[in-house]
Amino acid sequence: MVQQNLREQLQQASRKIHDAQESARQAQGSDEEFLDQAEQQLQQAEQQLQQAQQVGREATENPQFQQAYEQLHDTRQQVQEAQQNNHDVL
Repeated sequence: MVQQNLREQLQQASRKIHDAQESARQAQGSDEEFLDQAEQQLQQAEQQLQQAQQVGREATENPQFQQAYEQLHDTRQQVQEAQQNNHDVL
């Protein structure tokens, strides 16, 4: 049961990260609404990963967890860069 719950949490986090990546891509240019949406999705994904971490070492050693965490970090950086670019244009 714990393994299934962990897998579901990691899948949900991965979906949120993917959604955030898509929102960030759509925001390229100047759409602040998409960037806000991406940021919210990243926060939700981060919460999912934090819940998965509470399972213990088994979660953090899971390759899917590690991949999701790296994607979260990379996507957050992309969103921040896009936000900065949008502010620079203004």
